[in-house]
Amino acid sequence: MGHLVDAVWGVSPPPTARAQIQICVSIVRASMAKVGLPDVIQTRSPGYLAEVGDDELDLHVFERAASAGRTAAEAGRFDEAASAFETALGLWRGSSCFGGGTPSMALQAPAARLDEQRLAVVEQWADARLALGLHQQLVARLIDLVMQNPLRERLRAQLMVALSRSGRQAEALEVYRRGRRELIDELGIEPGEELRRLQESILSGRLDCPPVSAPPAVQAVPAMPTTPAASPEPAPAPAAPAPAAPPAAATGVEPPAVPRLLPGAIADFAGRDDLLARLEAMLEDATETSYALRIVSITGKGGVGKTTLAVHLGHSLAKRFPDGQMFVKLRGPSAQPILPTRILERFLRSLGIPGSAVPSTIEERAELFRNLVADRRMLIVLDDAIDEEQVRWLLPGSSNCPVLITSRSRLAGLEGASSVQIDVFTTEQALQLLSRILGAERIHSELSGALQLIQLCGNLALALRIVAARLAARPHWPLSKMVARLRDERQRLDELTHGGVGVRAGLAMAYQSLPADAQRLFRRLSMLEAAEFSSWVAAPLLDVAVAEAEDTLEFLVDAQLVDVEVVKGHRPRYRLHDLVRVYSQECLAEHESTAERSVVLGRVLSTWLLLVEEAHRRAYGGDHTLIHGEAPRLALDQSVVDRELADPLGWFEDERASLITAVRQAAGAGLDELCWDLALTLVTLFEMYGYFDDWRTTHEIALEVTRHNGNRRGQAAMLYSLGTLHMFEYKLDEARRRLGLGCELFRQVGDVHGTALALRNLAFVDRIQGRLDEAMEGYEQALVMLSEVNDSTAEAHVLSNMAQIHLDRGLIAEGKQTMAAGLAAVERSGNRRVRAQILVRLGEAHLQIDEVTEAEYVFTRALETVRSVGDPVGECYALRGLAIVRSRQGSHSAAYEMLEQAMVIASHAHETLAIGRIQLSLGEVAADKGSYERAKEHITAALDIFDRMQAVRWQKQTLRLMSDVCAASDDAAAAAAYAQASSG
Repeated sequence: MGHLVDAVWGVSPPPTARAQIQICVSIVRASMAKVGLPDVIQTRSPGYLAEVGDDELDLHVFERAASAGRTAAEAGRFDEAASAFETALGLWRGSSCFGGGTPSMALQAPAARLDEQRLAVVEQWADARLALGLHQQLVARLIDLVMQNPLRERLRAQLMVALSRSGRQAEALEVYRRGRRELIDELGIEPGEELRRLQESILSGRLDCPPVSAPPAVQAVPAMPTTPAASPEPAPAPAAPAPAAPPAAATGVEPPAVPRLLPGAIADFAGRDDLLARLEAMLEDATETSYALRIVSITGKGGVGKTTLAVHLGHSLAKRFPDGQMFVKLRGPSAQPILPTRILERFLRSLGIPGSAVPSTIEERAELFRNLVADRRMLIVLDDAIDEEQVRWLLPGSSNCPVLITSRSRLAGLEGASSVQIDVFTTEQALQLLSRILGAERIHSELSGALQLIQLCGNLALALRIVAARLAARPHWPLSKMVARLRDERQRLDELTHGGVGVRAGLAMAYQSLPADAQRLFRRLSMLEAAEFSSWVAAPLLDVAVAEAEDTLEFLVDAQLVDVEVVKGHRPRYRLHDLVRVYSQECLAEHESTAERSVVLGRVLSTWLLLVEEAHRRAYGGDHTLIHGEAPRLALDQSVVDRELADPLGWFEDERASLITAVRQAAGAGLDELCWDLALTLVTLFEMYGYFDDWRTTHEIALEVTRHNGNRRGQAAMLYSLGTLHMFEYKLDEARRRLGLGCELFRQVGDVHGTALALRNLAFVDRIQGRLDEAMEGYEQALVMLSEVNDSTAEAHVLSNMAQIHLDRGLIAEGKQTMAAGLAAVERSGNRRVRAQILVRLGEAHLQIDEVTEAEYVFTRALETVRSVGDPVGECYALRGLAIVRSRQGSHSAAYEMLEQAMVIASHAHETLAIGRIQLSLGEVAADKGSYERAKEHITAALDIFDRMQAVRWQKQTLRLMSDVCAASDDAAAAAAYAQASSG
């Protein structure tokens, strides 16, 4: 366990590390079971043991295949060797730390060793392919490998050999030249002897003399084999010189000057080192290969720092482009696009073409521009492009002039372009920028204020620069003063203006360029107080069909006014950047009346209610155990509902935060009927996953608004539900109080269904506290009412609890009969979750009369059901039942392992009663094994839980078990004391 914790978290594991590891192991086991794999992971103190066969661990298979390949290569069987190496490499999917991020120190060394093994085999595979004369087929693959591993001399040597044998000696020598520069720039060293000798062999036309040997560090890699049948390649003829630029006489103008159009270098540039390195590599590659024109676009929202990055990059690469750098802004001050005709005229003039010689048509201007730069090494920077059509006229025709474009739009229609998305700063990058402008001492002395500034600026580069410039001009201001000024959202964009530059201006430019429907959606999105949202919300915001609304939303995404995140396995999630939201609210206040906003919000919340009700039906097998209000439901297209709720529980997880916010917004708008109905419908989902804080928050909000508006039925529903929450938390006295108040209000307003549900839960409180007669009476009253309102799921639940009372009294036959009635009721409702609960109780009945085989069958069916419906609480109870079966069958280790798995699930779900019962069962299993001290530890833990819950029935059962264990361990006095306590 310690090694696993170190591997995942390193030196700073969270307090819950061990519990999280247990949960992860359970998930791995479940995942393996779903695809039919055996469970090879066993719990072994102090951790886990994985038992695998010879062909079950891919690393072993890889090592054996690689060894077979080396043996075949040494014997000259290169075809067999290549096939073995391909089998070995086919097991890999990326690097050893495939999940991304930075691995912990505990993983870095073994991961590096594994990656080194893989690369060694890659090199051995290439050797075998070269020995077979397959050099032409290897070139493309080796180019990729060298680009991924530029400092690995062995791969570079193999690429040189493959190119040279393919008649491409000049390119082979260029590969050497580039590798030499990489080694000098990165490490300050010259290439190794083998690489130098290979270069000399290619220059002299003697490719295979001298041979290139494997690097000493990789002992298993053989020397590069030669192909006996291959004759030495002839030395290439000297390359023809590049054509010179047209002489002045040919054009009638002086030779063009070298244009340097980039804006001034940025002295305080900060925070984009990784992105700079990536862009440099992309642009450098464009200038040093024979590939077609390379276009790189930097996209991102306004103010994120696209232009700053492009200008800084241009200056840092100036020496690599000796023939100049072009730069032009493609958008004017009023956000209107500058015509390509005008930009080409500027480009031609900067290249020395006088105005009188500039052609009149755009086609001729573009042709002349391409001709003038054809043989020059230039960087062309096109800033703030609007669309692809604006850019196409400005592109050169050769690969030696790469183009760097910045744009708020994703220029997906630009052929051959590579796109790099730039996001807002991380907190560390933002601190670096503030420190560069204001000085590290000032930032560190007010670090808390600096962090708040970053948050209020939404980590946006432009906003941070404006704030820093204002603070730099006022060195006597503490950072906290600027924080206070920015906290008022109504004034925030006013504060983020300095020297004629402001965040609002950039956002206004983007907003004004939108069509009317996109402007309206942009304004209304700020009405959603949730941090993120799904695409369907655009429909009620605009009051149009979902497909049309989603197209409009995507228009805002393309304009970089709305962010979108796609996580594998989840629906896309949309959000507004904090400063964009502030501007959206300004537009909303300016263009939409209070009455209009109220109508729009009502439509959105009504759609939420429709989706939550449908999610409940799909997850719970029908619209059972719920009462509803009279708030309107706004319908969506059925196809959209099906799309959103294909996985209702997954949908709930994605939307949980938004749903809580929706309840709060409904209360704020005074929509009490909608508010309590929405809150109550969420309860089943909160209960299933143990989200008790969310349950409490939504219901306290709804209770307040129903009281304020005099909505007695809504108050009753919230009191009943809050009492149920206290019941689940085993705060039984408070549960009884609120359930009683809710029950009385339901009676006063004549709500039979609500009264029955409250009576049912009051009876449960009586049962837990040991008042079995009162509980049975309450269940009988509730059963009559539930039958009257046709809530068969609640009927089944009541019958299940009545059966449990029979079992507690030892009336096994009556218990089974009542459970049969409960199963019949649940079959009418189709609620698989409640069916599983009844099956668990039926299994316990079988165990009480030692029908172990029957119990095993029933618990297995229950476990299959709860796993299929995603019910973690039901899963821990079914596992507990199966564990007791295993213990009765003599498989104590298997029983203990199952109970530990159930404990992890119950702890994750915060299911207190289940935790107590599992501890009690662990004590029973340990006692059966004769581990009395361990049994006492589990029983003590269970007793503590039941004492806190005031669960009298379980207290007595636990005390009896402790008495038995003490007696078995020869502690007669303690046994007698516990026996007396259990009878009290």
